[in-house]
This record gives sequence, C-alpha cells and structure tokens, in this order.
Amino acid sequence: MTQKPISPAPPLALSMVLADHVHRDPATGKCFILGTYNSIMAPSFPLLTQLVVYAALTDGHGQVPLRLLLTDADEALGPISTADGVIQVADPTRMWEVIFALRSAVIPRPGQYLFQLFSEQSLLREMRLEARTTSVRVANSG
Repeated sequence: MTQKPISPAPPLALSMVLADHVHRDPATGKCFILGTYNSIMAPSFPLLTQLVVYAALTDGHGQVPLRLLLTDADEALGPISTADGVIQVADPTRMWEVIFALRSAVIPRPGQYLFQLFSEQSLLREMRLEARTTSVRVANSG
C-alpha cells in the first residue's frame, strides 16, 4: 500500500488590512500602513480605483502560493479583481508580511464586497468592503 504524501497545513492569516498605502522601509523592513478603511464612497459607479491590502501570516512551509480575490458579497459576479504571488518561507515560526496592490480594480456598483485571501484552495481570511454612493454638493457662491 502506497501512502500519499502529507501536504503541509495552510498558513495562518493573523491580520488583513485595507489601506490607502503600505510602505516598507528598505532600511528596517518595517511596514507602515497609511489610511486604513473598510468602506469606499463615490459619486457614481462603476468606480475605477486602486486598492492596497496588507496581510500578516505565519505557519507557512516552503513555497506558499497566495491569491487575493475581490468579489461581491454574494459572489454572484465572480472575481472582480485578483492578485497572485508566491512566498518562500524558511522558518514557519516567524511572521511574514505581504502587500497586495490591485491597481485597476473596478467596483461595478454600490454594495457589499469581500476580499478573500487564499493559499491553494484554503480560505485563510476574509474582509468586507462596503461601496456607497455619496452625493456631491455644490457650494452656493452667492
């Protein structure tokens, strides 16, 4: 009887944050997360925007494939935007940080959306984004 090799458990996602910008200091390696939010407002949709997601993970083994997916909350529209990458993890006991930049994401309409972080077929973490319409008011010049 041949035994099937045991695949390592998926990594553990400690956090996931949506921000205006994430800067990694080249001297220290520290990440600076600027302008966190969980809702986006626009006068009209569809909205073309840049979305930046920071994630902190641990318990990875070897080459860890990652995929960030943006979809509507009901998943009726399918993937709206995706970002893929592979991280080489030498020490599974350490925490490692990943920055995803969705440079040309299109939010098709107001509503609830989900960021889903996967490794292979395993969902590691999920985060909501609410898209809302805002009214633009013109100041009275008189």
